[in-house]
Amino acid sequence: MLSHAYVFYGPDETVKKEIAYWFANKILNNRQAWHPDLLTIKPEASANIVIDLARQIKKFLVLSPYVATYKIVIIESAEKLNDYAQNALLKIFEEAPKHAIIILCAAATDSLLETIVSRGIKLPFWRGQQTDFKEADKQIVEILRKFSAADINEKYLLAEKLGKNNPVQVFELWLKFLRNQFLAESSNKTALILKISQEIYFKLNETNFNHKLAYDELILNLEYGNFGKI
Repeated sequence: MLSHAYVFYGPDETVKKEIAYWFANKILNNRQAWHPDLLTIKPEASANIVIDLARQIKKFLVLSPYVATYKIVIIESAEKLNDYAQNALLKIFEEAPKHAIIILCAAATDSLLETIVSRGIKLPFWRGQQTDFKEADKQIVEILRKFSAADINEKYLLAEKLGKNNPVQVFELWLKFLRNQFLAESSNKTALILKISQEIYFKLNETNFNHKLAYDELILNLEYGNFGKI
């Protein structure tokens, strides 16, 4: 089941937008440069046009899809939307028809109203996106593949093996693995796991977070979170 709203956030602008358009076109089953059920919004800092943008989005979404099952709006640089535009967008969320999907691309979640952020599936883009693994990393990646499908006891055994490696490196590879999973299935479940894993990686990379606690947090979320197995 797809959400009405997605928030792609982080400093990696190029990948964030590429994935947003890839995601939208996959939902629409579109291989062309243009699709009648996809609207792109690129807001400017000027306050004079934000009202028109909100009206444009509402008018687009209220109509039934032309050829697809959904109608999708991608809003680039959503942090440029002022409070009035964001409040108007929130009202659109609340009244959105079943076929409506809005993807917000923003530099950070704190640039958006909390009421908007809380309604969307949040997907972070802190680092550059890659699709291939280096030969030297493939042994760790193979353990991660087993880890993703294992039961809780086996996860802890595999975490011990992973513990022999640099935890930041392991979580970087785990994030890359999850992003490849998201590209393959583009589900809310994978997006949620990716979000939680990114937060753990951030704590490892930016603080003195204990690596054993990092693996504990990941395993417990995978086993007892609301999104189930990968």
